[in-house]
Amino acid sequence: MRPVRLTMQAFGPYPGRVAIDFRSAVDAGLFGIYGQTGSGKSTIFSAMTFALFGAPAKPDQEPTSLRSDHADPALMTEVEFVFDIGNRRYVIVRRPEQKRPKQRGNGETSTPHEAFLFEATGQTLESISENQRGKIIAEKKVGLVDQAVSDMLGYGADQFRQIVLLPQGRFETFLAAKTKQRLEILRDLFDVSLYRNLAAKLKADAKAVEDRVSHDRHVCAGRLAAEGFESTDALSDGIVSADAHHADLIEAEKTALGLFTETQTAVTNAEKIEALFKASETAANTITAFEENKNEMKALAERVTKAERARSLLDVEAHVTTFATDVATAEKKLQSAQLHVEQAVDAANKAAEQLKKEIDRADEIDVLRRNIEELERHALVLKKSADLKSEVDKAHAAERAASIDLDQAQRRLTDLQSAGQKKSEALKLAHQRDAQRSEGTIQLHTLSAALVEATAFEKAGDDVQKASVNVEQRNAAHETAKRQAEAAKSAYEVAEQSFSAAQALHLASRLEPGSPCPVCGSTNHPAPATHAVEHVETEQTFRDAKNAWQQTDAAARDAAEHLASARSVLQDRQNRLEDLQKPADSASSLNTKIQDIKRTLEHLGPQIDLSQANAEFEQLSNDIETLKQQIETLRDAHSECLRKKSEARVRLEETLSPIPESLRNPETLSSAKQAASEAYKSRLVAKETAERIAQESREAALTAQKDQQAADSALLDCRERHRNAITIFESRLAESGLTADDFLVLKPAIKTIETDRAIVADHDRKLALAKDTAASAAKAIDGKARPDLISLMARQKEAGEKLAEASDQRSHAKAKLTQLIKLRDELADTFRKLDEEEATSGPLRKLAALMNGNNKQNLDLETFAIGAMFDQVLEAANLRIGPMTNNRYRLERDLDIGRGRRGLDIQVFDTHTGKARSTSTLSGGETFIAALALALGLADVVESASCKIRLDTIFIDEGFGSLDTENGAGTLDQVLQVLSKLVSQNRSVGIISHVPLVQEAIPNGFYIRKDIAGSTVETKIAI
Repeated sequence: MRPVRLTMQAFGPYPGRVAIDFRSAVDAGLFGIYGQTGSGKSTIFSAMTFALFGAPAKPDQEPTSLRSDHADPALMTEVEFVFDIGNRRYVIVRRPEQKRPKQRGNGETSTPHEAFLFEATGQTLESISENQRGKIIAEKKVGLVDQAVSDMLGYGADQFRQIVLLPQGRFETFLAAKTKQRLEILRDLFDVSLYRNLAAKLKADAKAVEDRVSHDRHVCAGRLAAEGFESTDALSDGIVSADAHHADLIEAEKTALGLFTETQTAVTNAEKIEALFKASETAANTITAFEENKNEMKALAERVTKAERARSLLDVEAHVTTFATDVATAEKKLQSAQLHVEQAVDAANKAAEQLKKEIDRADEIDVLRRNIEELERHALVLKKSADLKSEVDKAHAAERAASIDLDQAQRRLTDLQSAGQKKSEALKLAHQRDAQRSEGTIQLHTLSAALVEATAFEKAGDDVQKASVNVEQRNAAHETAKRQAEAAKSAYEVAEQSFSAAQALHLASRLEPGSPCPVCGSTNHPAPATHAVEHVETEQTFRDAKNAWQQTDAAARDAAEHLASARSVLQDRQNRLEDLQKPADSASSLNTKIQDIKRTLEHLGPQIDLSQANAEFEQLSNDIETLKQQIETLRDAHSECLRKKSEARVRLEETLSPIPESLRNPETLSSAKQAASEAYKSRLVAKETAERIAQESREAALTAQKDQQAADSALLDCRERHRNAITIFESRLAESGLTADDFLVLKPAIKTIETDRAIVADHDRKLALAKDTAASAAKAIDGKARPDLISLMARQKEAGEKLAEASDQRSHAKAKLTQLIKLRDELADTFRKLDEEEATSGPLRKLAALMNGNNKQNLDLETFAIGAMFDQVLEAANLRIGPMTNNRYRLERDLDIGRGRRGLDIQVFDTHTGKARSTSTLSGGETFIAALALALGLADVVESASCKIRLDTIFIDEGFGSLDTENGAGTLDQVLQVLSKLVSQNRSVGIISHVPLVQEAIPNGFYIRKDIAGSTVETKIAI
């Protein structure tokens, strides 16, 4: 990514619109951004970062705080950034969430965070303007723009701050970070997700196997515990015990079965004997019952004999009954004929009277005829008045329509007036709520700003507290390490003296008179060393003491540096806390107030457009006035219709005056005419009908009298035949020896003759059989005693219960034994499978453990892969740190095995001492050089590892002052020379610094000047 132009408006210390053209500076290769402290140098970084990613360069800074306090309230905060990626040019415009004055009324309104991304490939920088920024790629929706930028660049905001913007102290922190912190940074820069996913999958698979085996073993243990066993051995012992118990219960069941069989046999024999005694008793009772019915059976046999004689008289009795029926029928016919004669005579008399009445009403026919003629004259008059009636109807319809229109208009006027009243009240309420909403919004903004300040103050206080605790811990650790180092140093000095004495004794033992000393070369040995050998320290003891002192001394220096660093952090945080003004309210109290105001605003409901509501109310008032004018017009039209209707009605009344009021309706008149005609015809028909009925009734009376005479003759014949039949029946009764009463009594028995005869025969047969059965039963029990069946059955029941109990116990013991054997077999099979699965999954679990850090290096696969990339970073960094330190230092990974997670720790190798040491032992200037070399190396590797990422320009923010104060300009020159080489490799470098020597060495760039009204940017290009 190569910057082309950055335009800031109302941003940070820049109150107006400031444009920075990077083209000349980037072409120069190495350029600077200079200015006083606080002038706005780092703000340029924040503007770039915000334009690309919507976040400031400092992660803990809120985007809303980017707005310039010096800017005009009406001027919106905005950043436009034109940049190139390869041969393509892009423009991004971004505005943070901010407040602006309302266009109408007082107060402020919020505008949301907005972003726009354009492609301007082929456009010159001068042609890119507010109205012509190129082809839109994404707009408005911040998420879409952020995603598009990340896709184009190949990295996000955090990576941008690491490899493009190298801010103050950031890479010093990276340089001193532990493996875990450094891993988080490098993971985002190098895509090693394949290794992380592989290790995670192996870990998950191994965990799944372990969980499954553990779960199955737990289930097996639970099944054992549920049966009351602690182990499979205990289960085997339990099976042996259960088997022995089961055998005992089988023997007990056999004993109970023998006793039950014995009692069952005794009961069976007793039941057979008891059945013989009961059979004898039943036979005797049966004979007694049959003897009691003997007389009844004799009477039934006699009734059967008499019923057979009565059956022979049924045919004669049937003739008597038939002739009696004929007599009754003839009597009914005679009565009916007599009644018909009486009715016919009465009807003839009534018909004669009705005929006389009709003859007397003959004058009514003439009256009805004259009435019909008058109605016909009225009909002619009505027909002539139809046109007048039509005029009246039309006038009435017109008046009715005018009345309806007038009523509808008046109702509409009422509705509009009601709506106007409601609209007026609603508009008044809307104005009140708008004022409340404006006041609440202002309070909300004020409280939100106070909440930000209170949150920052409380966070700063928490940071100071944490830093204070850290200082106390570091101080204690430093004192401990210091005491240990002093003790180790004392031990080392003692060991050194002892070891020197041993060396002297060894040399003295080899000195010979006249021979030169191997140390000083003298041939004179006036006082050779003398000591007891047992008091001389060995070389190994000396080396151990020296190593112990060096280690404790290094630990003490580390503790001192950590203490200094902790105190520096504490001082920074205390200064930051002192710079903040203590808020009047706590953050929680302010947040509660903000929530209350938000709820109040929500209760006010949605905001109403008052201008539109006023316009609607005015339009409604105009509609009411227009409708009132329409009503007056309709009222005049209605009055005219009433006048025309009255004139037409008067003309019609004059025409219809000869006709009665009740007959002026054509339908009514037609009905009256029809009724008169029907009455006239009815009178004629009534007279004719009366004459016809009188004639017919006289003829019917004569016919009825003849029918009566025939019925009287038929009745006499029937009575004669009935008397003859009775005489014959009485003669046959006498011959049979029966009276009429006997016949009537025996008549029902005739139907049951065969049934009664069978009953008598069956009774005789059963009586004989019962006597034979009684004789056989008496013979069977002769000489036998009746058994006590109840006592025998009680003993049998008791034996059966004992057998059932023994069987249940034996069955339960068998089920328990079977269950335990099944459990043993199932658990054996399960444990065998689990052992096989554990053996099979052993390599998987071992591999998963190795790849997830369970190895001698405590190194997981992802860290190993990142470590391989990090080696390339260190190699590239060493190409920078060598020239900048006269090849004294080289960065390398610290792979010593420790308890914690290792693999990405850094140490520096010092060629002066030939030893590697912690980066924390470097001085301030050396730390800056190492961090700068590491940052440049990281940028090189990231760009080479990803075809998508292009780091055409990087920026370095401060740190050069440490070179001036510690090592002089010589070190600064070496650093600048390395940076110049970067420029020669098609990469431009921007440096932010206030060091005069840097400004002299790099004149190209920009100078930031600040005053009371804000900051401005000056471009400086060396000629």
